[in-house]
Amino acid sequence: MSRLSVEAGTEKRGTILKVYGFLIFVFLYIPLVVVIVFSFSPTKTIVGMSGVTLKWYKELARDAELLKALLHSVEIGVLAVVISLLFGTSGAFFITRVRFPGKGVLRAIILLPYILPGIIMGLTLLIFVRSLHIPLSMLTVLMGHVSFTTPIVLFQVSSRILRLGPTYKMAAMDLGATPVKAFIFVTLPMIRTALIGAALLAFTVSFDEIVISYFLTGTWMTLPVYLYGMLRFGLSPKVYAVSGFILALSLSLILLMTRYIGSSAEVVVPRKKLIKASR
Repeated sequence: MSRLSVEAGTEKRGTILKVYGFLIFVFLYIPLVVVIVFSFSPTKTIVGMSGVTLKWYKELARDAELLKALLHSVEIGVLAVVISLLFGTSGAFFITRVRFPGKGVLRAIILLPYILPGIIMGLTLLIFVRSLHIPLSMLTVLMGHVSFTTPIVLFQVSSRILRLGPTYKMAAMDLGATPVKAFIFVTLPMIRTALIGAALLAFTVSFDEIVISYFLTGTWMTLPVYLYGMLRFGLSPKVYAVSGFILALSLSLILLMTRYIGSSAEVVVPRKKLIKASR
C-alpha cells in the first residue's frame, strides 16, 4: 500500500469523524436552541411563529410564586455551597494528607451520593428524615443538596492539593510561619481557584437539581420543582421562558467556572509578606 493511499484513507476517516461529531452536537443542542427561540414567540404555540416578543419574560417577572421559587433555589444553592466548602475542603485535606487503611474505600463511599441515581438518593433521604420525624421543609432540601455538592467540592479541592504537594507548606514553616499562617498565606491562595471553581460547579448542580428536591420538598419548592409542576398543566411559552432563563444562568456559571477549574493561576504569596506575617 502506497503512502498516498494511506494518507487518503486517514483523511477520509478524519472527515467521517468530523461529520459524526457535528451531528452529535446538533442532536444535543438543537432542543436547547428550540426552547430559546420559542421563548420569544408572541403566540402560545410552537408553530407559526411570527415576530419576537419579551411578553413571556415580563409575565415571569410578575409571577410572585415563580420569583419565590427562584429565590428558594438561590438560597439553597448558596447555603449548600457554603456548607460544602467547609465540609469538602476539610475532607480534601484529610483524604490527601492523612494515611490510613481503607482510604480507597472511603473515597468511593464519599462519591456515592453524587454517582447514585437521584431517585435512589431522594428516596433514601426521605426515609431517613421521616424516621427522625423531621418535617419536609427547607432544611430537608438543604440536607439533600449538601449530600451531593460536598463530594464535588471534596474531589475538586483534593485534586488541586495533590498537585500542590506539601513542600510549599514546609518551606513556609522553615521561614518561621506557624501552621495556621502557612495555611492562610501559602496553601489557601494556591487552592483559591480550585475553591472558586468547585463552588461555581456545586451551585450550578444544586440550582438545576430536581429529583432529590422533589422527594424532600413539601410546600417549600425550588424553581426546578415549580417548573415541573407547570409542565403538568401542559406546555406554554411561560415554560419556555423559565427554561431559557435557567439555561442562560447555567451557561453563565459554567463559562465562569472554566476560568478556575484546572487553572494554574494559583501563586504563592510573596516571601516578604509571609515573613512579615510570621513575625
